[in-house]
Amino acid sequence: MKVERNKPSGEKRRPAVLSRINSRSIYPDKEFKEILNYERIRTDRNGSVFSITLFSSPDLYKNKKNLNRFIDELMSQIRLIDHAGWYDKDYVAVLLPDTDADGAAILGKKITGNLDFVDNSTSAFTVYTYPQSWLENGVHTVPYAGNSKKNHGKLNLRSYVEGAFTMKMPVWKRVLDITGSIFGLMVASPLFLILSIYIKLVSPGPVFFKQKRVGYKGKMFNFWKFRTMKVDNNVQSHSNYYKDLIHSNKPMVKLDDKKDPRIILGGKVIRKSCIDELPQLWNILKGDMSLVGPRPCIPYEAEEYLRWHTHRFDIVPGLTGLWQVSGKDKLSFKEMIRLDINYSRNMSLMLDIIIIFMTIPAIMVMVLEAVFKKINIKNEEDERAFHNVIK
Repeated sequence: MKVERNKPSGEKRRPAVLSRINSRSIYPDKEFKEILNYERIRTDRNGSVFSITLFSSPDLYKNKKNLNRFIDELMSQIRLIDHAGWYDKDYVAVLLPDTDADGAAILGKKITGNLDFVDNSTSAFTVYTYPQSWLENGVHTVPYAGNSKKNHGKLNLRSYVEGAFTMKMPVWKRVLDITGSIFGLMVASPLFLILSIYIKLVSPGPVFFKQKRVGYKGKMFNFWKFRTMKVDNNVQSHSNYYKDLIHSNKPMVKLDDKKDPRIILGGKVIRKSCIDELPQLWNILKGDMSLVGPRPCIPYEAEEYLRWHTHRFDIVPGLTGLWQVSGKDKLSFKEMIRLDINYSRNMSLMLDIIIIFMTIPAIMVMVLEAVFKKINIKNEEDERAFHNVIK
């Protein structure tokens, strides 16, 4: 990736003293975020780590002399593979490839310790390490313990990195979600009543099924569906089944397509037609989900993910998505993940509208395929029975 090195963008937002100083070999803030994303992809592929050291002490930026001394010291200490960049257009951070938190802290102490105008070297910098500090559902460690509390307001390094990695929901998408979910709840209210009565009649237990799912930035939320399985069933079979799908190239065929004994009477029809997903309109209205996005996974599925799989958590999960209208259960897990990541990088209003309008035909195709498959199985069984009789 070719990046020119020049003065940081957005100089009007920086203190006047910083605007007068050449940034030397320090990347502008936007380009620094691009490098950060590139490093994330690289480390996810090769299984390594990287750290960011943010030099957060105001003493470093008080005047031209201090800043010049700090930059001279910084450039004399960092390696050729390291990248220095402007953080939030006001402070300098260093990206350290293949470096853990301890290594990043050593650099911070070494640089600030050599500057006599810095009061406290243990509060002059903050450290963030990837992937240890990334995603709340995974291994989560607090950044370097030497952080100064007074710097945590603006200098929230975790929020900065998450902001670089993830995509904040656009206003148009939230408006579409609120409008669509309210309309959907109003239109589907008679179906909610009918289905609630039916579930109560055919199976003892609650009408709705609540489950923890992994959403945006790896945060857990309560996910709602109409209950189509018997209560208190064993989830181990489902867990084992999905582990096999994640680590193989098999199509993502649901377990209930394989005569799952946990399904209630008529539950398979409800699931195949996706009617059981309608309560997620409430999740969308609350903001936990979107109309379009990657399907939120179960925590035990996320535990099996490779690091590059977690890129699907970079956006808010959805009721439908690119995977659902591109073949769904005919595709492998890896193909699903790639479609989810592709959507997250190319999200647009037009793409969302196209996916929404393609969803109903895709569901109809799945239902018809299931019907024809059942007819074929029935015919084959009848044919075998006939041959057995005439023998």
